[in-house]
Amino acid sequence: MWRSAGVRRLAVIFLLAFGTAATLLWAYSAYSADRLSKDWIARETVALGALAARDPALAEAWAQQLAAGDATLADAALGRELAARYGIDGELDAALVPLAERRRSREWPLLAAGVFGLLAALLLALLRESRLQLAEVRGLAGSLESAVKENRPMKFRIYAEGELGLLAHQVQELSLRLQETIAQLNRDKDFLRDTIADISHQLKTPLASLTVYVELLQGGGVGPAEQDEFLRTCARELERMEWLIQMLLKLARLEAGSLPMQLERAPIAETVRAATHTIGRLAEERQIEIRFEGPAEPISVPHDPRWLAEALANLVKNAVEHSPPHGIVKIAWETTPIFVRLRVTDQGAGIDARDEPHIFKKFYRASSGKTGGSGVGLGLPLAKTIAERHGGMLAAGRTEEGGTVFTLTLPLAQLPAS
Repeated sequence: MWRSAGVRRLAVIFLLAFGTAATLLWAYSAYSADRLSKDWIARETVALGALAARDPALAEAWAQQLAAGDATLADAALGRELAARYGIDGELDAALVPLAERRRSREWPLLAAGVFGLLAALLLALLRESRLQLAEVRGLAGSLESAVKENRPMKFRIYAEGELGLLAHQVQELSLRLQETIAQLNRDKDFLRDTIADISHQLKTPLASLTVYVELLQGGGVGPAEQDEFLRTCARELERMEWLIQMLLKLARLEAGSLPMQLERAPIAETVRAATHTIGRLAEERQIEIRFEGPAEPISVPHDPRWLAEALANLVKNAVEHSPPHGIVKIAWETTPIFVRLRVTDQGAGIDARDEPHIFKKFYRASSGKTGGSGVGLGLPLAKTIAERHGGMLAAGRTEEGGTVFTLTLPLAQLPAS
């Protein structure tokens, strides 16, 4: 509670009010005692003068008694008895006592003015404090409403401590989370639109081919040999469409984060050899030699063997497709204190400097035709996405001999899930 600036201000106000009231009460008591003493002396002086006019000796004795102040209890009792005989006791009307009447007429206005002044000051202080807090709450509410409507950060800030500051902090956090949610929804919407557009664009060509072949088969006029060729072509196009859809969906799910990586610490050499196993036949057809260069001792790194093997397979396939006959594709790996670096190098014509910034974009095909390992521009984007899901990175460059080198870097320690 004391962390609240408003509560602290109210506490200071009440302490000041209490101190002011105590000071005024002390001043009033001192003033009242002084006035009472003066009024009493004046009254006694008048009575003493009247007595002296009648009996100087008795007046002298009374004055001595007043100055000495050594009256006994018996004297006090005798005095009360004598006063009561003349009706001077507690039942006497205060209005008949000039001393009491003058005191009451002077002090009651002062007391009333002091009490009402103090209450008015407290009321004004409380009103000011409540208006300050109400203004802050209204400003916070208005800023939140504008931020939600316009999808922008809140402009109104409250950095005070206490409950109001905590409320403002929570509201600002809520505003940021709403903006992040809206931004993520917009990204998901754009991603879905782009994915659908990519699939529809890539399926246009095989669908058009299938339509032509089906119309030719339905129209007749083709011989058995041509029919068999058309059917084989249709089967290839269907296989290509199936592969294309699977690649697109796989890439989309990876980018959306709906396919978690099952990371386990395993030897990287085994994953590399598993990746090249599926490319062996293609390398033999193109007369390409695949060489492995790595340290003798095994290197274990946290990774998903299945997904990382697919990423490496795409890199090796791209290198094989762009290497000249009898060429060599090298797969090398090395370790540092914090990461493992894998390199896939070919002896092809290399990547043009104009194409290098774009080769990891989906469906990008270089004008020279020297990139795009999957044939439609999906292999490299898929490999890059898999590397990033492992907490690593994938980069492309040129070798000194002019070929292409892909460098995949993975952390040795498993990174916390984002």
